[in-house]
Amino acid sequence: MRFLLAIIAIFVPLNVITYRALVALHPRRRPFAITLTIIGNAMWLFFPMLNMRTDLSRFIRATLGPPWFAWQCFTFLYCAFLLIVFITRVPMKWASRVFIVAGAIGFVAGVIECLVPLYIDRVPVTLANLPPQLDGARIAVIGDLHVGLFSRPSRLREIFATTSALHPDVVVIAGDSIDDDPHFIPKLLAGTTALDPSIPLLAVLGNHEMYGAPLEAIARLRGSRIHLLVNQGENVRGLWFAGLSDYAARDASLRPNIVAALAGRPPAAYPIVIAHQPKAFDDARAQHVALTICAHTHGGQLGIRPLRWTLAGLFLRYSIGLYRVGDAQLYVHTGAGYWLLPFRLGITPEISLIQLRAATPRRTSPRP
Repeated sequence: MRFLLAIIAIFVPLNVITYRALVALHPRRRPFAITLTIIGNAMWLFFPMLNMRTDLSRFIRATLGPPWFAWQCFTFLYCAFLLIVFITRVPMKWASRVFIVAGAIGFVAGVIECLVPLYIDRVPVTLANLPPQLDGARIAVIGDLHVGLFSRPSRLREIFATTSALHPDVVVIAGDSIDDDPHFIPKLLAGTTALDPSIPLLAVLGNHEMYGAPLEAIARLRGSRIHLLVNQGENVRGLWFAGLSDYAARDASLRPNIVAALAGRPPAAYPIVIAHQPKAFDDARAQHVALTICAHTHGGQLGIRPLRWTLAGLFLRYSIGLYRVGDAQLYVHTGAGYWLLPFRLGITPEISLIQLRAATPRRTSPRP
């Protein structure tokens, strides 16, 4: 409740400033400003019922949530822009027009990029002490599907069919498979039918499974096509996937336990930690695990991939791609879906294909 009140305290003034500025600078567009302000704030009225898990609450979340989120983002950016314009003494009216037109074009481009293309990120990862028989092993990573009311079954099938065509040795779903509510697990499982049944499919929990009903989600996935790892390990063709639970867990029994996930590993199996949040990297390094695979960040759904710049990077240490700290490496997958608002600009939904490579010993010249 305190968090909600804090958010309201921030965005009420931003909404007031935005509305008054739009009406003052663009008086002929007053009806549009009124309509957008109403639609963009209607969600506030229904916050108390969002977790009721009824058909009505699911519909309200899916229909009013995106315009609410988009409008609040707009008010924040528009107010910041107006402040810059005021300081630089640029003509306010024309600057506002340029901002609105550019924003509209960017929004349309972001929606198309989010819903249509799929980016394949091919990632060679060189690991010391990798057994020779694992050299060339291929791990496909899918994360942050956030399956919900308006997730298209055809899109889910496309994601899993594209993954299958990459011929990985194993597929990992790195958390946030559903958007809070276990009600959508059947839709997720229907999408997995496009994956070759001979390919192992592993998964871990994400923070959004924890926000909903995690124990119900676990129960629904048990015995399904998806092999869910909750502080458990699985041996797949000589690779030991240590699957952590998520750090957002409120239930003590579901908190991450990397020791439990690594327990039972055969001495010859090479360990890899899979988790939803990149903060698992610290736990993995403490256990001397050379590779950790995560998701969670979405790349902020806004960024410049070739420059490895993301909106999420303003708040998180690890937000996109491959990182190395000492002998340990972390790969952060930026997601195949989206959260709430179908918008991704510069960070196309992706499927990651990690190919393991054994480090080649350095040759040393013989001493004279």
